[in-house]
Amino acid sequence: MGGASTTILSWITTEVDQALSHVHEQLARVRSDPANTVAIGSCQEHLHQVSGALRMVGLAGATRFCENIESGLSRVSAARPGAATGALGTIDRAVVALREYVDGLERGQADVPLRLYPVYRELAEQQGVQGVSEKDLFYPDLALQAPAHHAPRTLGAQELKPFLQTQRALFQRGLLALLRGKGGLPEMRQALDALHQVAAQL
Repeated sequence: MGGASTTILSWITTEVDQALSHVHEQLARVRSDPANTVAIGSCQEHLHQVSGALRMVGLAGATRFCENIESGLSRVSAARPGAATGALGTIDRAVVALREYVDGLERGQADVPLRLYPVYRELAEQQGVQGVSEKDLFYPDLALQAPAHHAPRTLGAQELKPFLQTQRALFQRGLLALLRGKGGLPEMRQALDALHQVAAQL
């Protein structure tokens, strides 16, 4: 499940669950009493703890999501009381979504932070942040290695760049032919296979 092991995650799940439950309860108090700065401060403190715990176990996407919640709450804290009621609702939904996400990971769900994107985008819009996209929460597991080619090649330093350029041109010709309905798949496969042969050098 990405960068976090199930065993390590189990150590922090209870802590994270309790902290996010506390934030959820305190947000309800803030919504009924927008001037309750003590409750807002408590939320910020607990969210910061959650971010640290998520970072510790390698959940980069969930960490970024939590930091975005923290950022939204900071804006609420800086606004005049009652001016950010809509933002509080979004923040509360984000807290609930993060809690469900972490609980799901412990139950064996895959670490796919893109599932949090709809609420992430809503948080960004509330904060006036432009240019958010799914790639903000795209954290693939880079520890996984592709299988080695059955007939690998090793090229000299001077040969590698021209070789890669040739394969790129071959792939592009194949793709253009495919788009025109004139085949192209054999050329694309040939280029990818050639790149696979020298993958160890890349």
